[in-house]
Amino acid sequence: MQLLKEVTRLFRRGPARAYASSLPGFYGRWGEPKQLDQQKLLELAEGDADVRACLDAIVDAVTANGWLVSAGDEHVKSMVETWLTRREDDFWLFLRNLTLTTLIFDEAYIECTGDFPRVIAPWTMRVVRDNYGRVVGYVQQTAYTVHFRPEEIVHIVLHPLADRAYGTPKIATLSRILLAKREAELFLFQVFMRKGVLSKAIILRHGDEQTFTRVKNQLDATRPGDNLLLMGEVEIRDLGQPVEELRILDMLSEFRQRILAVFRVPPIVYGLEGSVNLETSRNQMVSFAQYVKSLQRIIAAGVGRAISRILGVDGFSFRLVEWMNPEQETRIHAIRVDAGIETINEARAAMGLKPFPDEPVAEKPLPKFAVRQRLQAEDALAQLLAEGGRK
Repeated sequence: MQLLKEVTRLFRRGPARAYASSLPGFYGRWGEPKQLDQQKLLELAEGDADVRACLDAIVDAVTANGWLVSAGDEHVKSMVETWLTRREDDFWLFLRNLTLTTLIFDEAYIECTGDFPRVIAPWTMRVVRDNYGRVVGYVQQTAYTVHFRPEEIVHIVLHPLADRAYGTPKIATLSRILLAKREAELFLFQVFMRKGVLSKAIILRHGDEQTFTRVKNQLDATRPGDNLLLMGEVEIRDLGQPVEELRILDMLSEFRQRILAVFRVPPIVYGLEGSVNLETSRNQMVSFAQYVKSLQRIIAAGVGRAISRILGVDGFSFRLVEWMNPEQETRIHAIRVDAGIETINEARAAMGLKPFPDEPVAEKPLPKFAVRQRLQAEDALAQLLAEGGRK
């Protein structure tokens, strides 16, 4: 009786009762506005060398090892793999574009209306939802307006928060640091171009307008590091070294560390050696591998959904091959070979190495090979003993 009541209660459930915090239905078919200027975020990301290096490292880690397709139905698996093989080069470019776009804007829009997925510029897209937060469509606003049905767009949000429609970009978190870093780099540039930004004041105690003009022209014509020879009664006062006094280089180093921390990129991946010991470096690499793995799952889920809608098939799984650092990869394959899970040549192939030709040991799992060799030796010994007994 209790079970019947529970089933009846489930079927009587109506629509959602809680409203979305922004009441998105108010904006109608034009979609919810975005609180952030995404083109400004793009400008910040493209203009900073440290951010670019972090993004490149993450994109390479997410996409470098390729992808795998699995399915219970071999026909479905063959269909998806054939489609991927036929458009492999285009798919690589699409995958890198999708990953980079998602990292910068914390969201991405994949159009599934044609025969191949397309990444749409996020700053042109808006999500159309009802007051309960359910997506009822998407709209692109450029020189023209294009409306999409929910099934025509796959919307990936990297860091969803409560009932928000859009992501929370890390570039927005770093915006003040990036602006301060840009001003510090501009200051260094001006120091170099202006030979110290008034690091010395030259006072002419006696002289006319002609002498002043001559000295000024000499100063304007000098380059950083040039010696300046003046004639007459001249006093030179040192106004200090702004680069040293403001600790600009230390500030830039601190900015870089914060950027690496937010993007979770270890300094060794970025190319910095520093004073990190081996154990700390390994821990950082493990943390980076976990972060990359989570990104791969999110990207793969969106890509798999897009492929399913384009091909009109279900029942398959698309995943990106897990990234790991070379030391960790070698250790894992060595353990698998020792346990008999894979052969030596299989391990070498997985690591991009050529197989050992004409090596029976490299073609068979080691424990099984050793057992087979022992059994063959025991059989041969038993046969020899039997033949000796008959004689």
